[in-house]
Amino acid sequence: MKKTSRTKNPPSAGRPLAAVFEGQCRLAIPGVPAEALQDSYPLSCDIVFSAARDAVTLVDFESIRTRAYAAKVGPTTVTNRTTVHLVSARPGQLSPDGHFAIPVVLHFDHSVDLPFYEEDSDLAVTLSTRERGGAALDARGGVTLVGEGTFAGGHLAGKPCRLVYEGTVSPQPW
Repeated sequence: MKKTSRTKNPPSAGRPLAAVFEGQCRLAIPGVPAEALQDSYPLSCDIVFSAARDAVTLVDFESIRTRAYAAKVGPTTVTNRTTVHLVSARPGQLSPDGHFAIPVVLHFDHSVDLPFYEEDSDLAVTLSTRERGGAALDARGGVTLVGEGTFAGGHLAGKPCRLVYEGTVSPQPW
């Protein structure tokens, strides 16, 4: 994946602005062993601010891949890895005070593939600076997005998930 170039020039008003959001992503899934998915992962995302600087869209991100962990499948223990991919993202609102939110759908693809059982899960979540623990875009580009949702389908169906993505946006929209 080609990453957006970083520039120190001020963003031009009237044109969309491509930027990079780099940081750490943490997952918390109650009821799932900590060694499985709950960890901190480096994450780099391509985002685009609208020309009016009132919207932001997550365009792409490098997939997150967990380390191998033991997972129970019925009475059997197997070695599994989970890869998280971006399925879709809708434009989110960006306010002048630095708060923003981005609705996304993430796909959790488990390396263990079983016949007659769909083990992969999706998570629809809005990543927002206004959620508990979130922080608006500051003067240095720092921001924390937080989202909470419930998994649909597969092995994680019905489980709640809290995702925290903390990092820096460059260049900034203003």
